[in-house]
Amino acid sequence: MQLIGSKMEQDFRAELIKSNESVNLQDSKLGKALETKGYKTANAYVLHWTPEQLENIYIVLVEGAILVRVEINKFDNTSSPTFENLSIKEYKHGLSRVNQVRLAVAEELANAKT
Repeated sequence: MQLIGSKMEQDFRAELIKSNESVNLQDSKLGKALETKGYKTANAYVLHWTPEQLENIYIVLVEGAILVRVEINKFDNTSSPTFENLSIKEYKHGLSRVNQVRLAVAEELANAKT
């Protein structure tokens, strides 16, 4: 997808940069969970966050090429997060145009950091 510098892209860029900063905070549960699985968080961007009653579900682009779905229990700190790797190609299939733009911006940010 070709990025054109639209207002929507600029908004997503700001949101994704903020998500990267949050993941890299010392007390970030998501950051700690990703690191325990060997993922580098310096280049991780949260594409989606779904707050459920008992857990938070995140879709994270890591290192510009890996999509990870992470479920973290909100209340039980002893329970291990669950992880699922997703194919970017399969993930893109059926995505709305808006979410395709969000993914493209995240990929651009990740590739700029490497």
